[in-house]
Amino acid sequence: MTELNKVKNAIQVLDGLSRSETDFNEADWSIDYKQDLDKELGNELANLKIELELLMSAIQRKDFVTAKCALVMIKVFSLNLSNFFLNIFEDIEKVGWSEQSHLPDIPENYQIPDHYNYRKK
Repeated sequence: MTELNKVKNAIQVLDGLSRSETDFNEADWSIDYKQDLDKELGNELANLKIELELLMSAIQRKDFVTAKCALVMIKVFSLNLSNFFLNIFEDIEKVGWSEQSHLPDIPENYQIPDHYNYRKK
C-alpha cells in the first residue's frame, strides 16, 4: 500500500509544532483529513483501470464512440488524481515553507545523518 496517510499524520504533527494550541483546524488545509488517503487513491486507480480496460477493448473492436466515452472518464479520473496529489503538495508546502511554518531552513550542503540509514537513489 502507498501509506499516504503517514503524510497526512506528519502534516498534522508538524503543524502542531508551530501552534500554541494543539487543535488542528481542517478548514485551513487542502487535504480532507477525515479521508483515508490510501483508500481514496486505491479507489481512483481502480476506477481508472476499469476505464483503461474499456478503452483498450473498444479500440480493439474499432468502436470509437465507446473509446471516446472511456477517454472522457479517464480524463475525469486523471484530473481527480491530479487534484488528489495537488492537495498533498499544497499542504506540504504550507507546513514546510509558509509564513506560519516554524521548521528550520535546510543548511547548504546538508547531509542526512547516517543513523537514519537513508539510501540515496
